[in-house]
Amino acid sequence: MIAPGTLSVPGRVSPRRPDPGRRKTSLPRRNPHLNQNAWNNLEKYCRSLTKHNKNVYVCTGPLFLPRMEADGKMYVKYQVIGKNHVAVPTHFFKVLILERPGGEIELRSYVMPNCPVDEKLPLERFLVPIESIERASGLLFVPNILKRTSNLKAITAG
Repeated sequence: MIAPGTLSVPGRVSPRRPDPGRRKTSLPRRNPHLNQNAWNNLEKYCRSLTKHNKNVYVCTGPLFLPRMEADGKMYVKYQVIGKNHVAVPTHFFKVLILERPGGEIELRSYVMPNCPVDEKLPLERFLVPIESIERASGLLFVPNILKRTSNLKAITAG
């Protein structure tokens, strides 16, 4: 089963202004197990970071990543649903840009597969180099951050 997901946190938008991240046309399809467990843990972690940082910026989106098939070749393969053939992402990313009280900028980037994930896995397991998200999504984070500061610290797994 695939459920609609959102790219914004429910209840964080003014009731007078509709949230563009919650329109039906922009709802990525997310595995319900991922929604309720590992992804939810990442969302809670993001909110907790606001207590200790001057600013926290979050960018979230879908990814369609290749995987190795039985013939040894890499393929991008994903499900489509509904009469309009809505593409179901294979993965989701979340990039966190933290502005520390001292001015240091910290970058954390996560990728989770759109399938059931053991909620007991530590979030660090999903940390990836930002370049992998930039390459797969076509978005550029680091060059734009470096326009503002040369004090960038990227947090990766390991």
